[in-house]
Amino acid sequence: MPSYKLYYFPARARGEVSRFIFKQAEVDFEDVRVGGEDWVKFKPNTPYGSMPVLEVDGKMLGGSGSIQRYLAEKFGLAGSNDFENAEIDSINDALVDLGQQLINRHHEKDEAKKAELGEKLKSETFPKFLGIFEKLVSSNASGWIYGSKVTYADFHLYNLMGWVKMGDAEALDSFPAIKKNMEAVKALPNIAKWLKERPEDQY
Repeated sequence: MPSYKLYYFPARARGEVSRFIFKQAEVDFEDVRVGGEDWVKFKPNTPYGSMPVLEVDGKMLGGSGSIQRYLAEKFGLAGSNDFENAEIDSINDALVDLGQQLINRHHEKDEAKKAELGEKLKSETFPKFLGIFEKLVSSNASGWIYGSKVTYADFHLYNLMGWVKMGDAEALDSFPAIKKNMEAVKALPNIAKWLKERPEDQY
């Protein structure tokens, strides 16, 4: 079995989906949380000057999406063929698009602009993207976002909806299939255990 190290900030954000994959697959990994001066020192050693970074037997892989896909395909949390993997990847990309808009608001320094972005999220962005994800889940008899089993896209949906609720506590009220999907993810024994024991990060 290869040796895995996942490097990320002391946060959930873009590192948490990969942690979910490891936990669900019951694969040991070193959860390396890098912050402050340690990040300044570590940054030049990363592939792209950013995290998360996955180290596999000393080889570094950067990019949250690439890491998620690699782990999910390796540990049975992706599709069963190349086309299914591509379809799940396309769902993941849509989740990334929504997440980036939440990140943009989070990092906005101008308070007036930040408030404006927040209102746009509530009135336009959330309804658009949540409508897409609601349709995907509700049209799938399994209750997962794709296919008959849980995939890393379900983990991404679960984590991203936590961000969404931070921006608008009532955002999911009109999307029962998404809420049911989140409950199903949370009920997975390995994930339930991780949710109880994981650090209380800021985001």
